Amino acid sequence: MADAAVAQIVSEPVQTTRAWPLPLRVSFRFAACYWLLYAFPEPGRSDLLDTIPGAEHVTKPYVDMWHAIVPWVAVHVFHVTGRPATYFPTGSGDTTLQYIQTLLYVVVALAATLVWSVLDRRRTNYRNLHGWLRLLVRYTLAFTLFSYGFAKVFPLQFQPPSFGRLVETYGDFSPMGVLWSFMGTSLAYTIFAGSSEVLGGLLLLFRRTASLGALVSFAVMTNVAALNYCYDVPVKLYSTHLALMAVFLLIPDLHRLANVLVLNRASEPVEFSEPTFANRRLRIGVTVFWVLFVGFNLFEHVRGGWETYQSFYIKAERPPIYGLYDVESGPPNWSKFYAQRTNFLGVRTAEGKVLTFQTKYAKDTVTLDKDTLTWSRPDAGHVVLQGTLNGAATTIRLRAIDVNKFLLVNRGYHWINEVPFNR
Repeated sequence: MADAAVAQIVSEPVQTTRAWPLPLRVSFRFAACYWLLYAFPEPGRSDLLDTIPGAEHVTKPYVDMWHAIVPWVAVHVFHVTGRPATYFPTGSGDTTLQYIQTLLYVVVALAATLVWSVLDRRRTNYRNLHGWLRLLVRYTLAFTLFSYGFAKVFPLQFQPPSFGRLVETYGDFSPMGVLWSFMGTSLAYTIFAGSSEVLGGLLLLFRRTASLGALVSFAVMTNVAALNYCYDVPVKLYSTHLALMAVFLLIPDLHRLANVLVLNRASEPVEFSEPTFANRRLRIGVTVFWVLFVGFNLFEHVRGGWETYQSFYIKAERPPIYGLYDVESGPPNWSKFYAQRTNFLGVRTAEGKVLTFQTKYAKDTVTLDKDTLTWSRPDAGHVVLQGTLNGAATTIRLRAIDVNKFLLVNRGYHWINEVPFNR
């Protein structure tokens, strides 16, 4: 009865498909369970549900459930203690709890596969279910690529080296800092990288271009994962999963791709396994939902990216003492001074230590944490700060540094190079 009902809705009935070998059926059950778990909401990951306004309130109990189970397993099974056993605000996707949660996904998926294999042992194939699973995976991957891609198309993830970076010695960079500075130095390359991710996502939206989209996404995400591994960027787990999503989507096409790209043989036409609806009204309804859902998501990415780009680059408020400076006199160990944002400034000491201060500006004063100093400009090239710092009266004289004199900033682009300029 169930197969007959499905056959009335789906244009290609399941009875015409061949039986799958047992290892393939078991592997599919595991993949279905695992990708379903991974597609559900979790902070730090993109998912389809959270693209719907207000959905986070509905999914919060699910997230809270995992955030109760995972720390318990960390403490009682793996004997993790202290901060690694708790959730806290972090930009890392490779925390101890994230690894444990991924392991729990594997355990739950294995257990579900075992039960499923026993209860559904007579079924010969999962063609229809595979179609729905592909739909879930490719849209999850596509929307994730939009999230990361548009953050580069509008260069927000990587930004030009800050004043603090320009006066930092290369040996003090972390590997991740090297990568972030490398990407941010060329906004054109950052936009190109983001456009590649967006292209992969766009191709994944359509059934006829899904295989090409998976190829593009696999190439892009393999490169991203390699950068994360090689430069110690704490998004290794997530980028690996995204690359594996592309692999999952490519598996049905591997034989065809091998024929064309390796064996120089003709390839048979693809047989789409994803759901197609025979009922005209249902088909129209699905199309309208698709246009609204995908269109809204793309619109939000473009609108949000453009507005954030404007606020960060075009309309960004500069502090009144904006600039990079040499410290001519003042605290004995201060060497460089930089004020680039209105809410903080930095100091680099002669020993290479970086000091940061939260700042608030008034008419002619600046508050550094709890100390207030009066600032003045005796001439165009100097700033003088006077007041009390750490309980002691102080006068700090700063000499402006022309940032455009840095080779990293002024080198520019050259079509013709008679000799390499590698410094």
